[in-house]
Amino acid sequence: MSVGPSHPRCFVVGGALWVVPSGTGHDVATTRRSRAGTGAADGARPALVDAWTSTGGVTGGFFMGTVAGAVWHVEGLGDLAAFVLSGALVGAVLAVGTKRLFADFSDPRPDVARPDGPDRDLPAVRVPWDVANAAPDDADGDELALWSLRAERWRLARAAREARELRVDPDVDGGGAEAEAEYREAAADYEPVARLLGLPLPLPL
Repeated sequence: MSVGPSHPRCFVVGGALWVVPSGTGHDVATTRRSRAGTGAADGARPALVDAWTSTGGVTGGFFMGTVAGAVWHVEGLGDLAAFVLSGALVGAVLAVGTKRLFADFSDPRPDVARPDGPDRDLPAVRVPWDVANAAPDDADGDELALWSLRAERWRLARAAREARELRVDPDVDGGGAEAEAEYREAAADYEPVARLLGLPLPLPL
């Protein structure tokens, strides 16, 4: 019994197994692409030289070539070509800067950005490998997500409890009661999962 990336609701990114619950509203392929850093779902790649850069380069080169020939009376072909190239470079740089300036003013603020933008990681739950190895083959995505969340919550609560116990001089009211209550609740939720999957049970409280 085990579950891996061949599961219809799972994928692997960054060495971790992820599961996409049914209620996210996104399919597995789109979620995997968002978390793999491949951008939008259509996989479109930005052009290496866009219209702003090419227009700025052509305009700058034409301007400098015209000034060098008509105003400064540059006659050598090599010198004229050097002026054209330098003008094209300056024009392209100015065009890129202008484009970024307009983008800074036109882009929405972070708090009003579209929630489903291409740079956002779509929702998924990381599945611990011991949970994946112990899960039955016919487990669905929602079951894997629930088991994983309960296992991770218990482990985080256990780590926080152990870290507090290692403190030399804990505060009288330093959150000990809340941490203990969180651990007890997390352990109670995780225990049936551990029994179902045959994982180590939480230590008796």
